[in-house]
Amino acid sequence: MKLLFCLFCVFTLHAKAQVVEFWSENFGSGCNTGTLAADYFSFTNGPWTITETGVNADVANTWFVSAAENGNAAGQCGSACGSDPSLHIGAYNSLLGSDLGASYYEGLEGFCGFFGCGATDKRVESGIIDCSIFINNSISFNYIEGGNALDNASLWFFDGANWSILQDLPKTELCPDGQGQWTSITIALPQSANNNPNVRFAFRWQNNDDGVATDPSFAVDDIGISGEYGEDAIPPSISCPADTVIYSEDYCYFMSDFESLTVVDDNLDLFPSIVQSPAVETFLYPGYHVVLVTATDYSGNSNSCSFNLTLIDDDAPIIECPPAIDVQAPFGSTSADVNIPDPVATDNCEILELTNSYNTTGPVSGLFPIGTTEVIYLVSDAGGNFAECMVTVTVEVAPQDCCLGDLNCDGAVSVADMLILISQFGCVGPQCYADLDDDDVVGVTDLQLFNTLYGTICPE
Repeated sequence: MKLLFCLFCVFTLHAKAQVVEFWSENFGSGCNTGTLAADYFSFTNGPWTITETGVNADVANTWFVSAAENGNAAGQCGSACGSDPSLHIGAYNSLLGSDLGASYYEGLEGFCGFFGCGATDKRVESGIIDCSIFINNSISFNYIEGGNALDNASLWFFDGANWSILQDLPKTELCPDGQGQWTSITIALPQSANNNPNVRFAFRWQNNDDGVATDPSFAVDDIGISGEYGEDAIPPSISCPADTVIYSEDYCYFMSDFESLTVVDDNLDLFPSIVQSPAVETFLYPGYHVVLVTATDYSGNSNSCSFNLTLIDDDAPIIECPPAIDVQAPFGSTSADVNIPDPVATDNCEILELTNSYNTTGPVSGLFPIGTTEVIYLVSDAGGNFAECMVTVTVEVAPQDCCLGDLNCDGAVSVADMLILISQFGCVGPQCYADLDDDDVVGVTDLQLFNTLYGTICPE
């Protein structure tokens, strides 16, 4: 069989108006016979499809691809087996034999049930033809057609969605020997074929059972589709990766390259540009993100898809508190002014909040009472993870550095000191600075000792 071919050539802009044949079919070569069109396959154009479009009797005619009806040049008469197969409709039954070329069977009027009925309504359909870069397209072919008003061939067109009749083909002349005369015809394709990647065409043959069969039926050869180069109007097809869930690691997340995981195909451009948003290496925080991927061919046609990217941060922050703080309050004071340095907190994503048990937020600075106070710091991130640490602040009273009994260190043991002693009377523990005899209790002995010192001027 002849090889089928489809011409796609790159022309300069000056060649845009030039008409080129970009699809052709001549059904091979050699003197074969009996090959059903449904079994014929072209490595370039693919298979032909047979569709029953109406009533088909038990011995209906069928479509063949063979040289039983030779595909002759325009102007020549029909002939039997040569070396140029054609696509034709013909008898396929045990009574008349198989593949008699463009000679069909209609049964005998009134004897249809006895001899077999030959009513036929079948359409032979081409494979898909890519016209995506062509406009003002036309189809041309050589054919013969006989039959009668009720037995007829027609040309059909498919725009990717629907079939419609393109033309009821005119009958061709008969040669003196009664054979059909091959005739050339060119028919413009509809505007819907312009820049259309899903075009198909078909030939439909219909005959009834009235027994009036006028050969030839129908045969066609040397089919070509031509057009002018137009602008590419077909955007690339694009398929994004599935929705993705990612867990953060030591770092939060820098956007990966999903462009290479996106499936893109274009009718002409082998390498359409692919761009994703957010761009590769964009820093992303935990949460939900929509990733948009757009493919654009060299004609500027573009198509986009998107998918959801969920970033989950399950790593807790790290927090390091300053060391414990020990301070002395002045003798006679009940608290000391303390400033605690801020902790050092780090996270693989972002620190959202740092709180403490002293004043909730902000620097920890203020008066701390005598004794030990615990300040707890809590740090949390955007993923709800948290960590904590603690600082202890110990405040002690400075030892007395005035003369004994001068409790307010004003240089004299006086009534003012007596009042301080009375206010601490009964105090127990090392924090009792009115404990003049160092027995850890402010009692009667301290009062007696104070009385002996009353009126003393310090230093002694």
